[in-house]
Amino acid sequence: MSFSELAVTATHAVDLAWAAGGPAERERHWLRIHGDAALAAWLAGLQPTHLHFGSEFCEHLLPAERVLREALRRVEEAGLRFVLLTPVASPDVLARLHGLLPMLPAGTEVVANDWGVAHELHTRFPALLPVAGRVLCRMTKDPRLHPGWAGRCGHGLAAPTMRALFERLGILRLELDMPVFADDGALEGLPLPAGVHLPCVYVAKGRMCRAGGLSMKGPERFAVGRRCRKECLRVAAEASRPGRDDACRTIQLGNTLFSRHSDAMAQALRRAADAGRIARLVVAGEPL
Repeated sequence: MSFSELAVTATHAVDLAWAAGGPAERERHWLRIHGDAALAAWLAGLQPTHLHFGSEFCEHLLPAERVLREALRRVEEAGLRFVLLTPVASPDVLARLHGLLPMLPAGTEVVANDWGVAHELHTRFPALLPVAGRVLCRMTKDPRLHPGWAGRCGHGLAAPTMRALFERLGILRLELDMPVFADDGALEGLPLPAGVHLPCVYVAKGRMCRAGGLSMKGPERFAVGRRCRKECLRVAAEASRPGRDDACRTIQLGNTLFSRHSDAMAQALRRAADAGRIARLVVAGEPL
């Protein structure tokens, strides 16, 4: 394998003791989390190097200062490097980030999924390292698409306008998903070292949370801005269409729709990793 980094994602201060274990312990961990024997066997040989902490999709999962402090402590004890995940920014998110970002050690990566957050990092927190998150990669990843769309689902990140934007904001790394109909050229032409997420891709997100509305009635069920009880950490729903065979299994988690990698996507990802086109694998550290 040509890449050297493996990141684990989490939305709360998880136990990281397994990360220091041997391949057998890591394989059991990954099998328990994702239920995929082939994936677990592949990841077992990789020592985790980073913890990606927070949320790319929901402002309510941005950690509080107390939670962030505990996560930083656990990461240091585990010998990993810390990365803060941040969502699309509302004014409240920006205000909270101004309290969280000074807590991070110099050189910490912050994954920005909002150009405004990337600008704030570059101008007000120059000691931190902005990373372009996968929400900023407008790749088409709808599992309902026909395979004939395969050629239209490229990442588009190598366009001159994107390169100029990355340079202006001091972005030196990016993250993205696998295309739904991936081939061996799917990750070619990336302008910066890339982290690729697995075993799911995000399809779409919004501010209305399906899980959060389960206990509500009437128009309030679809309103935003209500008190969050973090139902998405306990409830997920599989989405399906009667009589349709979509390309990938689809999962609704909170305000975001995900789709699981197909066998073809998983194999293309491994070939891209072996070919050195991926700098970091970013693995979901919690079940989806």
